[in-house]
Amino acid sequence: MERAFLYGDLIFETMLATGGSIPLMSLHYSRLVHSAKILKIDLCGLNEEKFNTELLTALHNFNQNHGNNENYRVRFVLFRKSNGTYLPESNDSGFNVEVSRFEPKNNVEILQLGIYTEQQKAAGGLANIKSGNALIYVMASIWAKENNLDGALICNTNGQIIESNHSNIFWRKNNTWFTPPLADGCVAGIGREIFMLNQKVQEQSCSSQDLLNADECIITNALNPKRGFNLKTL
Repeated sequence: MERAFLYGDLIFETMLATGGSIPLMSLHYSRLVHSAKILKIDLCGLNEEKFNTELLTALHNFNQNHGNNENYRVRFVLFRKSNGTYLPESNDSGFNVEVSRFEPKNNVEILQLGIYTEQQKAAGGLANIKSGNALIYVMASIWAKENNLDGALICNTNGQIIESNHSNIFWRKNNTWFTPPLADGCVAGIGREIFMLNQKVQEQSCSSQDLLNADECIITNALNPKRGFNLKTL
């Protein structure tokens, strides 16, 4: 993974495993394929069957070495396996799988989130994938901790709120749910996709006033499907 370390030349999927299975594995594989196409990384024969086998084998091996647990966090990293500097010598790929115990968060707790303004995220195809370019999420998370917040909301270069430091965002006004469009620069999250399949949602650019005037605000990701939050102004 030297190239991934030097250039962040990777994509990843973080999945929830529960009861010995990964319920949304097919959705994660589809997103992995789409992301690899954007980055021009060759999957090198990594079809959905092999993807599933590698994940379940890693999960089984972890159980054998660490004992059974109800919930796990499974992270699949696909990286460009090549020499070269910015220009890779090939687009061949390698991968690794990490498994760790995971305890879902208390979904009843209302989180306090602030708007991180020290850096902005540019929109575009790279903004929608989960890649090794994660510094804005690292810095937003540090900022949130420094300000005694549960998390941070990230803005694009137009000043629109697009996501939190680890989740997609939704807000409800009356009976209508809203979420920022992918064109504004948010990650195409699996939790986002599931929520939009189960609810009627309008895509709309988000401002602080939208969240302050909302009847309900939530964040969602593949590990924690729905957690409420309030916007805290500093």
